Amino acid sequence: MAILKVARMGHPVLRQKCQPIDPEKITGPEVQRLIRDMYETMAEYNGVGLAAPQVHQPVRLVIAGGEVDDEGRHNIRVLINPEITVLDENDRLGMYEGCLSVPGMRGWVERPASIKVAAWNEKGEKLDFALEGFPAVVMQHECDHLDGILYVDRIEDTKKFAYEEEAERYLDLAGQDMDEEESDG
Repeated sequence: MAILKVARMGHPVLRQKCQPIDPEKITGPEVQRLIRDMYETMAEYNGVGLAAPQVHQPVRLVIAGGEVDDEGRHNIRVLINPEITVLDENDRLGMYEGCLSVPGMRGWVERPASIKVAAWNEKGEKLDFALEGFPAVVMQHECDHLDGILYVDRIEDTKKFAYEEEAERYLDLAGQDMDEEESDG
């Protein structure tokens, strides 16, 4: 296994639409090695998700977490050729997102709170499942990478885009400036 170099914002691989992986090649050594290397890379950088273009591979493969099982362990899913269907466009969830390809930054993004996902897993089996809340946000963020979209493209209010240190100091998870909250009370 290897820890791969992460492409940063500005590299063209992050802006291209990725190619699907032939389902018959999923269990082959090339795809399996990429999955293992992506998992190692994500773990090394403490990410909750990683998409193949982030490691310079323009194919439709993501590793995404966000779900926690009953024992407190993160459930990491490997998804190949994922397709997302929004379950309720009006039910939205906003949070400060970050990205390994945009290091040191956070930005407020609102996304659908519940989605359905269809994909292949690392064993070449078809999957079909629903996600809500944080896991749904993580999945949408990672799948955006497959279409050349970064979370920064989804920020509507640039006042809610900051370096991590300043975001932790001056912005809260509800998306309000700390100064605004103090003036309300």
